[in-house]
Amino acid sequence: MRMASILLALLLAGPAVAQVPAAPAPAPASPLDSYADAATTTIIAEQSCPGVQMKAGQLTNLRLAARVNTGQEPALQEKLRTRATQVRQQLAEVGRDAWCANALAAFGPDGTVARGVLVPNARIR
Repeated sequence: MRMASILLALLLAGPAVAQVPAAPAPAPASPLDSYADAATTTIIAEQSCPGVQMKAGQLTNLRLAARVNTGQEPALQEKLRTRATQVRQQLAEVGRDAWCANALAAFGPDGTVARGVLVPNARIR
């Protein structure tokens, strides 16, 4: 009951009293993290989104740009596993249609993250 009273007082007092310091900005993702995100998103999009195909050559270009070397493979494998779990959770939470639209917006022909890794309306193999 005491906590409810405190919360009510903060809400009634207005924003000046209830302000909380802003969280620090997240650190920029490493190239390895960025590649793991791109790889898992595009691979799962190809598996989950009807008519969407991943262009492996474009994904390879992203890997080369991230400068992934053989010494990083164990770390990359762990990042891929972790990110795949996160992506599947997002897919389940937002639904296939919304998730696929977001994946295409990020990695499709006009991608905001990387262009042309995903091709929409590809023939289903």
